[in-house]
Amino acid sequence: MCTHASSWSDPLVLLSDAAEGLGAGERALVEVLSAGYPQAVLQRHDVLLERSGATRRDLHQLLTAAGFRDLAELQARVTDKLNGELRSPAARFEARLGPAARAGLLPRMTVLESDNVATTLSELDDNGTLARAVDALLAARRRWVTGARRSHAFAHLLATDLSAVLGQVALVGGPAGHEIEALTDAGAQDVLVAFGLRRYDSSTLRLAAAFADAGATVIAVTDDAGGPLAARADMCLTAVTASASFSDSPTAVASVAHALATLTAARSKAAARRLARRERAVALLDVYAED
Repeated sequence: MCTHASSWSDPLVLLSDAAEGLGAGERALVEVLSAGYPQAVLQRHDVLLERSGATRRDLHQLLTAAGFRDLAELQARVTDKLNGELRSPAARFEARLGPAARAGLLPRMTVLESDNVATTLSELDDNGTLARAVDALLAARRRWVTGARRSHAFAHLLATDLSAVLGQVALVGGPAGHEIEALTDAGAQDVLVAFGLRRYDSSTLRLAAAFADAGATVIAVTDDAGGPLAARADMCLTAVTASASFSDSPTAVASVAHALATLTAARSKAAARRLARRERAVALLDVYAED
């Protein structure tokens, strides 16, 4: 079952509640932020101070009283809110990369990407989904990995790392092809790991549904526990993709793929032997030009 818990609270509510017990400068800041919310939060701190007449101390006291470390954390939270509302890359570009939002962009990205990974991996560990996915991969007779368009990069990453420590791993769908052959062989002892992020490539959805109909276990790696790929899966690993850019963040998705491969390798009894054989094959074929 796909789940993704969230303790998200609207930042403007937190700021407004905090300002009630503070001074005129803090209340003036909330008025400025409310007037153009949520985009107003993405402005530089000096612009906010000039428009409100508040001081740096007022801004610091408001942020800390509302539970934020600094303005970058507040901006990251607001960007998370916008993430779910802006459906197309064009809409996200206009909202996130316009002149008012460019200042402080890298600090906002730093906070967001760190929070995305920490939230995703801790939740998947707490709810046990990551461990169940590893169990399924280890117990499977054959393992396929799929992902189309941008998601193909994550599928390729996982398939490459898994194949280093496990046999019977294959990349299907997208540029890799081989869907017909894979479905011909798929059965109840097999696993498909499918990567799919909004706006959800239809070929991935069809392939996941076909594998499920064949009796295979489908593991979805996706950004929405209520999304169309999750509906076709036996279990899903939900990644947080909040972003300060025109594209949804790939960082936590790649971290999920990396965690899957790492935990699978750690629990596989044959991983060390397979890696040793792989190194002998690499040497025989003179694959890498090392010093």
